[in-house]
Formats: sequence, structure tokens, C-alpha cells
Amino acid sequence: MHRPGLKSIWAVLLAAVLFLGAGLPVHARPGFFNRDSGSAAKPLHSSAPSGKLQEVAPPGAVQQLRQNLQQHRPSLRLIDPSNDSIVTSDALELRFEIDDWPLSSDPELGLGPHVVLQIDNRAPLRLSESKGNRLEVRIDDLEAGSHRFSAWAAYPWGEAVQAPGASIQGRLHLWQKLQGTQPERDAPWLVPVSPAGEQGLQPLLVDWLIWNAPLQNLREGDGRWRLRISIDGDSFLVDHQEALWLKGSNGAGSHDIQMELLNGLGEPITPVFNNQLIHLKAASGPKPGWLRPRLTESQLARLSGSREPDVLEVVESLPEPPQRPEEKKQEKTEQPRDLPQAELKAEAVVKDEVETKPEAGPQPAAPEEKDEQESEPPLVEQPLAEQPRAEQPSKAETARSTPPTPAPEKPAEPLHPADEETKLKPSSSLGGSARELLNSDGRLRKP
Repeated sequence: MHRPGLKSIWAVLLAAVLFLGAGLPVHARPGFFNRDSGSAAKPLHSSAPSGKLQEVAPPGAVQQLRQNLQQHRPSLRLIDPSNDSIVTSDALELRFEIDDWPLSSDPELGLGPHVVLQIDNRAPLRLSESKGNRLEVRIDDLEAGSHRFSAWAAYPWGEAVQAPGASIQGRLHLWQKLQGTQPERDAPWLVPVSPAGEQGLQPLLVDWLIWNAPLQNLREGDGRWRLRISIDGDSFLVDHQEALWLKGSNGAGSHDIQMELLNGLGEPITPVFNNQLIHLKAASGPKPGWLRPRLTESQLARLSGSREPDVLEVVESLPEPPQRPEEKKQEKTEQPRDLPQAELKAEAVVKDEVETKPEAGPQPAAPEEKDEQESEPPLVEQPLAEQPRAEQPSKAETARSTPPTPAPEKPAEPLHPADEETKLKPSSSLGGSARELLNSDGRLRKP
């Protein structure tokens, strides 16, 4: 029997249930990043380092090395064993391939570009030697069960290269799988990145990798995860993946760095795997090369794994000094290297003959004493009276204070002082009475 009143009662009850349900909180689907825990909930804001921590610029050598290594795009791959496979052996052997990453290590400057392998929370292994592009690692002390691993291309100071293909992660099982001991395949998990050497050097490198973390900050209020970093008691929040350089109060002493992966509201995400602590021991020994304020060209090449410039290349790159006119003239007279030996000898003989001939051009002035000797006329055996008299005295004759007296073959009798006025002594062929009329000097006798 149909009862119209019963239908109306059911309608009233259904409306009441819908009305009451609208006022109840809506629970989101269970997941790792819960961003809808309440209508008034807002994502946490990131914060800068505070307290005793201060963000600073990287060392000068780090900036040089980063710029020099920007040309490389490292690519890392796992070759053997395959991801999520079971290894039935007491030792785990891993093989990787690395492309476009110059692995190196310098005995003086320290580790260069390398690859880091970390299994679970064990100490990281740093690999700087390869066979071609192959990397081989053998681990003998790994306990049976399930393990997670991550590997990445690292800079000389230990920072992970943040580029597609530069890092990988996976799971391996020794003998058999153990459920619940490792994160699920799509679960987020945190890997702290230690600085090279695991020492508390200043400034302090703080770096990390987060696997399976969703993109965020694509729009305002899109906070899906936060990372809380605590160093020696001072904490701050970050919401982006970028290494930090910090300066603290402990100087070169030991440091404790704690990292916690949180959702946008500040709640822990699987803290068994995402609450990690790094202890950096106090710095000891010489400082690594990347901590220097500046590197030379040779040091930069050695620490970045590139070819060190040759001394010849450095000399050739220097500017040539300007040549003097004498050098240019000598360069023109040099013989070409590709001439036959016979032609070289012939040209050498011609060159010697040309050099022995006097030049037609004006000769350089010789010293004054030499000019005097050359300008002096040659001695001729003739009477003094027959020598021609120069019309104009030369420069050398005017410079002489006392004219030289030519030496005859036989010594001449000295002239009487009274006869110095007369330069030529008269001679006569008169004889008899005529000779008696003259004095010895040629003058007439007085009666």
C-alpha cells in the first residue's frame, strides 16, 4: 500500500544529512604532501639563516671552477645490477657510466670533479678514477636485506650538480627483499650532501637532494614541502633546491647539521627516512685548493680536470716585443731554411765579398788625430825650394801649432839665426875675382 507521507519523511532526513555534512571538515586523500588540512591553513614561509649563521658568497676558487665546468653536461647511468634487483652474493658490485664529466684528483690541490655514491645512511664514497667512462665499485660489508642508493656528479668541493641526468637513485636487495625497511618507490626521501672531506671548513657548504619531491612555487601559495635546516642550534626554512654557503660562530671547529623534510604546513614526512643528521669534524691538515681566494691558470686546469696549458703555448700567447731597425735589417738578410746546402755556401761567399768591399756612401768621421795624419802630404825627395806652396792651408795644418820639418836624405846644416829671414840660400857659380867680391852670405863686400 502506497504511503505518500513516508516519502516526504525520507526527503526531510536526506536534506538534513546533506546540510550537516557541509559543515564538517573535508579530509584530503592520504598522501605525503597534505596541503588541505583546513580552509584557514596556509603554507609556511621560508626564512633566511639567522642567529649566528650568515649566508656568504662562495670562495673565489669555487667561482672560478664553477665557471670553468659550466661547459660540461654530466650524464650518469647505472649499468649493473639493474634497479630493484636481488643480488645473491656476499659482495655488491656496482657499475656506472659517466659522460662529459672530467674526473680528476691532484696530489697537491685535492679532489677534482668526481662522482659520489651513497648507500642508505652510510658514509659517502667519492670516485675519481674510471676505465674510459666506466666506474666500478665493490662493497664487501653490506648487510643482507633491502637498501637504497643514490649517486651524483659532484664538483670538487662536493656540491651536487643540479642538472637533468647528473644524478640517479634506486633500490637493491641483498639475498632478498625486506618490506618496510626502505621508502616506497614513489615516496619522497632526503639525501644530505656533505662537503668534500667531511670537515667543518669555513665558509660551510650546505647542500642536499630530495627525491620524488613535487615542483612548487609555480604560483603564489603553492607550498608543497619545506626543509628545516638546523646548524649548531640555529634553524631556518628553505623551499627551493640550491646549495648554501654559510659562516657560523664555531669557525673551523666541528658542526652538526640536521635536515628535516616537512610538508607545506610544517608536518614531518616519513621522518624515518627524512630526518637526517650530518656531523662534520673539525678541520685539520692543509686547506683544499677550492678554498683558496684565487687559482692560477695551471691550478685551475689541474683542479677542474682539463688539460694544463703547455709552456710553449703560454710563451706563444705572449705579445711579441717591437723589433729594432737593426734587428729588422738583420732578419731580412737571414737565409731561408729550405735552400739547398750548395746555394747556401754560394750565397755566403758572395756575402763575404760584398762585406769586404768599401761602401760607396760617406764614411763616418774618424778621430781628429787620424785625420791629421792622413791629411799630411807625403814626403817627396826633392829640394826644399822646389816644393809647391799650398794656396790655402788645410784644416789640419791650421790646427797644428808647429809644422813638421821634412827629413832630407842627408842632414842639412843648421841655418844661422841671422839668416832665418831668408828661407832659400843663394848659390853661385862665379869664380876668380868675382867670388872674392862677395861675402860668405852672398852680400857684396863693403869697400
